[in-house]
Amino acid sequence: MTPLLRALGALSLLELVSVVALLVNVATVHNETLASILGPVHGAFYLTVAVTALLGRGLTIRTRIGAVIPLLSGPLTLVNVRREVEPDRRTVA
Repeated sequence: MTPLLRALGALSLLELVSVVALLVNVATVHNETLASILGPVHGAFYLTVAVTALLGRGLTIRTRIGAVIPLLSGPLTLVNVRREVEPDRRTVA
């Protein structure tokens, strides 16, 4: 796995966790303070995933497009990163 794919996978996971935390907060207690903290954190992770995917070399179009779809960028990018790693595993074995 290349450093780019490793970083993109970790950032996508963090973005996914942040959006789930935001949605759980809205669905349950709707704590304004928590939302005001998690909102910008999630936005920063989303933008980081999108910019990394758009500017990273050697990524498929599917990964690039999936990284910029709001709300689904985390899960889509995680799946696409795993798909991009699969050909590497097949060539090694």
